[in-house]
Amino acid sequence: MNKSMRLCLAAGLAAAPLLVLAQTAPADAAAPESASEADQGRPLRIGNVFLRPSLEVRWGYDDNITLAPGTAAQPKLGSSTWLYNFGLSGDIEHKGDRYSLDYLGAITRYTDSASDNMANHSLALRVSNILTTRNALRWEIGVQDAYDARGSTDGEQSSGLGGSEPSHYRSYRYGGTYSYGAPGAQGRIELEAYQTDKTYLNNRDVTTTADMGTTALAARFLWRVAPKTSALVELRQTANDYTASNALLDSSGRQLLVGVVWSATAATSGSIKLGQNTRSYDDALRGSFSGLSWQANVNWKPFTYSVFDFSTSRDLSDTANGQATAVGSYIVATNYAVSWRHDWLSYLHSNVKWSLQDMNYDGIERNDQTRSLMVGAYYDFRRWMNLGIEVTQSNRRSNLQDMNFDRWQTMAVLQAKF
Repeated sequence: MNKSMRLCLAAGLAAAPLLVLAQTAPADAAAPESASEADQGRPLRIGNVFLRPSLEVRWGYDDNITLAPGTAAQPKLGSSTWLYNFGLSGDIEHKGDRYSLDYLGAITRYTDSASDNMANHSLALRVSNILTTRNALRWEIGVQDAYDARGSTDGEQSSGLGGSEPSHYRSYRYGGTYSYGAPGAQGRIELEAYQTDKTYLNNRDVTTTADMGTTALAARFLWRVAPKTSALVELRQTANDYTASNALLDSSGRQLLVGVVWSATAATSGSIKLGQNTRSYDDALRGSFSGLSWQANVNWKPFTYSVFDFSTSRDLSDTANGQATAVGSYIVATNYAVSWRHDWLSYLHSNVKWSLQDMNYDGIERNDQTRSLMVGAYYDFRRWMNLGIEVTQSNRRSNLQDMNFDRWQTMAVLQAKF
């Protein structure tokens, strides 16, 4: 029995006892297609098609585009920078079903380092089908054509080789979520399955062993304990299969989480999940992991003109390719983030974002802590357009001196969203 079949069997066995309780499960409102959907403003309507175009232009200076430590051997590379972010979403609703086609583009141009220029594109079809009063299905198919900026991964360290340009990859994702539950009832079941395949197209001396496929399955049971609060139990099973036989990173993992999801008042909403995370690698040198895992997101709106978002998580990620003795067996990553948006006047608002990522490498003596602080102020010309300035300071501190970096970015920003 191959690894994908084992995962499907495990998810089915985990979900079986929950189906009995789901006869009275509630059909909650469909989740937004993106976290920023509520901020996209009023869509343009052509017949029964709703269009949401967006455009963002950034211009400024980045004093360390490759995240170099700034030593004599690895000096910083600074450059004036142009960034163009643009997107178009189209929605059609028919008899309760929703069909969305989303395109996002991001072009980066460096005045003083053309070899670091990038053009990222993604296209996704997302569909929400209401099958019956108790049955619903959300599914998607997407493709991403994008780049890893130089210095953003540890592939160069593991291989001893350095790419002279960003690493270009193409990724495909497809799958969906099936929901079972009747409106107004107390419980709901969700079954989820996704497949992601990623292939690199250049810098093959570094990226050959990074080509991979991921199968992710989940079974989730929600039980309403208050009008706008539900407790949940979630089982996730994943399998990472690397194409190259010498990647030595094939693994299978499982997460069992319990938590709560709520939108108790107009002022607060969020979710908290806490549980056990296990992962075992096929390569005996990497061993296995079993430990605490969590995910939490809280939105707090103390006033109509002020919003805070808090998030934290702890999870595992793979190191770069290569031998475990060179870059460690795996990474335990703990993340914290806080953002605050405040409307000072009807036409003037600010954003402050802070984040911390703590990465512990198992099997070698390495710990990285990466911090970032962004402060921005924006003038709203129209409901759908603003002009602003952002200053971002980020740094990484590691017990390996070659992994340290400091970075300042100053950007003028023009945003338009419909």
